[in-house]
Amino acid sequence: MSTEAIKRPSISIKSQTLNKILSLFLSVVYGLFIVLSLQIQFSLGSGDIDSLLHFFDEAGNDITTVSLSGDYVFRIGVFYITQYYDIETLTVLIAIAFLIASMMFYLYCVNIRSQTYLIHLLPLFLMVFFTPNVQVLFSSGIRSGIAFTVLMFALANYRGLTRYVLFLLSSAIHLSMLPILALYVFFYILNNRRIKTPFIISIFLLAIGAFVIAFGGTKVHFVDVDSASISYNLLIFYAALLIIFINKKAIKDLYGFLSVGLILIYLCGLFIDASYIRYIGNAILLYLFFLIKNGEKGTIQVFTLGYSPFFVLTLLYSIANWF
Repeated sequence: MSTEAIKRPSISIKSQTLNKILSLFLSVVYGLFIVLSLQIQFSLGSGDIDSLLHFFDEAGNDITTVSLSGDYVFRIGVFYITQYYDIETLTVLIAIAFLIASMMFYLYCVNIRSQTYLIHLLPLFLMVFFTPNVQVLFSSGIRSGIAFTVLMFALANYRGLTRYVLFLLSSAIHLSMLPILALYVFFYILNNRRIKTPFIISIFLLAIGAFVIAFGGTKVHFVDVDSASISYNLLIFYAALLIIFINKKAIKDLYGFLSVGLILIYLCGLFIDASYIRYIGNAILLYLFFLIKNGEKGTIQVFTLGYSPFFVLTLLYSIANWF
């Protein structure tokens, strides 16, 4: 056996280790960026941070003020951490924001198939994670952010009973995960191997399902209070067209299907006067994961080109709202 054949596996192992170390480093940097973003929002009094801090200030040391149902599972966890370690609530929220942002960034990094795909994905990868709708998941929307992180790790890394337990945990942390889980079930119904449906029928059925979920969401009370402006809705509609039509194969992939479904839920909400703007960041992240796992180079390049105006305009819109 030649020495060249022996060296190749060693080189491959070293390359994989180096990639993981680099991914971990970049994930930590991104987590620190989210912490900075959270602190800016706290100083400006925006996002969920003020309401969460106000709740815990009012609760004081009385655990009975915290309900065991729905979204309050998250608040119970924060309550016990602050009491057990005797630290401030803001410190706990900052630590959580850092952890979920870093973990999600790392999950995406390690799932990139090769260095070749990394070159094609890198511009889009960075734009997505620095898009304001995505940043909000990890900074101001901490409760939904941690729930979505749990759900994504369940989808990407686990099977069987463990996956379903994590599904339940994510929905217990935040009820806004229920529509995603409903879409998850709907995906396997529509993509039954015995039933093959063309794209137009699949998208029509998904639109009907999205409308039902959007209407049901108004009864469960996790609809956002504030609606976006007409110009911002048009911008999101543009992003929806990109996600739905750039690659019709996306609807046959779990992550692509979930992304398209969430976008359609948002659009359906506009017709029933319900704002589901919280799902835009989730939809964008899910579509990026679809591209990472199964996207072709052409699709990646076209989507990157089409996504650039959306990224720039939403970033400018966010900065304008801050100041």
